[in-house]
Amino acid sequence: MSAGARIASFGALLVAIFALAALAGRALDPASEAAESTGGHHRQSAPAAAGGELRLVAQSPTTLSPGHRGRLSFRIADAGGATVRDFETEQARRMHLIVVRRDLRRFQHLHPVQDARGAWSTPLTLPEAGVYHAFADFRTGGARRTLGVDLFAGGRFEPRPLPTAAATARVDGYDVQLEDEHGAGDHPELRFTVSRDGTRVADLQPYLGARGHLVMLRAGDLAYEHVHPLGEDALAFATEDAAPGRYRLFLQFRHGNRVHTAAFTHAVGP
Repeated sequence: MSAGARIASFGALLVAIFALAALAGRALDPASEAAESTGGHHRQSAPAAAGGELRLVAQSPTTLSPGHRGRLSFRIADAGGATVRDFETEQARRMHLIVVRRDLRRFQHLHPVQDARGAWSTPLTLPEAGVYHAFADFRTGGARRTLGVDLFAGGRFEPRPLPTAAATARVDGYDVQLEDEHGAGDHPELRFTVSRDGTRVADLQPYLGARGHLVMLRAGDLAYEHVHPLGEDALAFATEDAAPGRYRLFLQFRHGNRVHTAAFTHAVGP
């Protein structure tokens, strides 16, 4: 074989090697696959910390003595284990902590305080024996997140059945009426009215920057919905994101300089 032929053969071999390398690189590079599947528009995945890799790390024992005042401390950690320190205000607070027994009883809504290390803590009393779940509800990096941890209060525990569905609830001398209706765009809405001694209460005080606050917990798997009010002047909440199931609703409103919590059992969907 002449020198020219050998050079040409060597060049062809290099071209083949580079072509195979490019194909292998494309097969291993998800960004290249995404670019092809979106018509040539390059699209990157969201950073891991903005996805599902935040976690709640308890800093205090998760077993408490029932009826005794304790303290719950925790931090929010990113995918690398570092403490997340920056949180955004959501309904007048940077951290909401919802604690409920797993039979959907004994609801508490707390607001922990963050220390210089970035950890959160709050006094906590689990009133009776049982298994409880704490939901840390917060916003960071422009995304709203909910993380949880089980808490335990030792002793004899007999779970109570979910109360039957009802459109009225009575709490602290107030009668609360629930109306399930449809708003704009046929989106389901929950509307509440508060009465006392037969007269509708028209002077509810602001609570967490609104007329009220609503948490929905689905029976069985404790699927959590923190529902924002539709406006400042009504006790109305949009629920279009709630999946079908039986829920326990916890409505909180403020009147007479006190926060009151009305609980309902409510069915969503068929």
